[in-house]
Amino acid sequence: MRTRIRNFFGLFLIFFGACLVLPLIIALACRETSSIRAFLITIAICLVAGFINMRISKGDFISTKLRLRDSYFIVAMSWFLALTIGALPYVLSGAMPSYVDAFFETCSGFSTTGATILTEVESLPRSILFWRALTQWLGGMGIMVLFMALLPSFGIKGQNIASAETPGPIFSKVSSRFSGTAQSLYIAYIILTGMLVIMLMLGGVSLYDAVCHAFTALATGGFSTYNAGVTHFDSDYVYWMLTIFTFLAGTNFGLFFVLIAKGPRAMFRDEEFRLYAKIMGIAIVLVMISLMTRSGYTSYWRALTDASFEVVTMMTTTGYSIANYVEWTAFAQIIIIIVMLVGASSSSTAGGLKVVRVLVSLRLMKHFTKRKLHGNMVDEVKLDGKRLPSETISQITSFITMYIIVLIVATFLVSFSSGQDLVTDFTATLSCISNVGPGMANVGPLENFAFYPDFAKVVLALTMIIGRLELITFFIVFTKYFWNNHAVQKNGFTLFRRRNETYK
Repeated sequence: MRTRIRNFFGLFLIFFGACLVLPLIIALACRETSSIRAFLITIAICLVAGFINMRISKGDFISTKLRLRDSYFIVAMSWFLALTIGALPYVLSGAMPSYVDAFFETCSGFSTTGATILTEVESLPRSILFWRALTQWLGGMGIMVLFMALLPSFGIKGQNIASAETPGPIFSKVSSRFSGTAQSLYIAYIILTGMLVIMLMLGGVSLYDAVCHAFTALATGGFSTYNAGVTHFDSDYVYWMLTIFTFLAGTNFGLFFVLIAKGPRAMFRDEEFRLYAKIMGIAIVLVMISLMTRSGYTSYWRALTDASFEVVTMMTTTGYSIANYVEWTAFAQIIIIIVMLVGASSSSTAGGLKVVRVLVSLRLMKHFTKRKLHGNMVDEVKLDGKRLPSETISQITSFITMYIIVLIVATFLVSFSSGQDLVTDFTATLSCISNVGPGMANVGPLENFAFYPDFAKVVLALTMIIGRLELITFFIVFTKYFWNNHAVQKNGFTLFRRRNETYK
């Protein structure tokens, strides 16, 4: 099995090297010598390491007997390889001399967080900025999901890969085979990206900027090619296009196929989508009222545009900003923090807790209250009219508990070395674990993370990946049970026995 997994990593490295060809082409077109050298060296490392792994494994392909434990290992190690190698172009080109800074930016890219240590974005080569945007697009739907979509011939049980990488507690299948589902999701992803590129170009945005911003908008990442971010375009048309498409990117991608097959009514029957739209709509109205009554806004259109843009991009964890919301009222800022925490839908490209987890938690609270009042009452927790298995409920409650614990511990570690105020450190950590980007105070929409010391940057970078991989995939590889060679599987459960015991 180790040989087969090594072969998998060999092919993954070759695939990752192929992804680097796109920014290399940009570097060649722009004649950026340092970037050309950086991408060529990184591609060479990927190809050499990939072919060596395949040579050692002697072409032994992965079989369908790959265990769930192996799937978690594959996803965790593939992300580790992508992050460590993906940082090399920044360092080798001289764009970021510090590897810690490059690693932070790469984690922010692949996790679609959008937090940055760059103080002068426009000084970077265009090919490096393109690679920066591409990392978010690749990480948005999932690196491994794309890999399995392009190479379905492995025969690997891809549902395990999706469960370990795809955001949300429930992975929406649109095909009986995982490869078909992965291909369908990426087709939708590519179509929406292409549509946004066209819409942005109709608004006067150049092809290069339209592609880079479409990559980061559909990935709900938030990187821009300008110091001023998307405010560089100074166009309400551009702002509304980004608002609409980031809203779509925060929607469960499986619902787009429901929309095509059964129409809008079927899509609106999805309880998560309805709550997603309700939370967003209520938040926009409340922020707009706050802007008009207490923040000095005199134009309803300006208040509607700013409130809609900020609420949508923060709830979808995109992190774009056209207004300095740290100057808004405390009421409006609290709403921004709440939508950051909630996040968008499962099986989308967004981060956060996910609306479905919030919905189930509310149902559990209602269920608990009813049981206290009527002890003998039988009341099942349902979602979309179907009873939720106790295992799913347990996973959701465990995730929320782990999420809060990680948020507290990471905030403590960041504050240990940062010397910043509590609001800055807490919202920076919340922003990273929710994969949002900007926070409050000194990490607000007009600021960056460059002032943090290396220790805090590493903690925040790991927090981004923990949030992107939904906690369990990251932590499971550090448990003693994961490395227990005496683990056996029966009926879908992993059981453990002592060294001298025989399992029957």
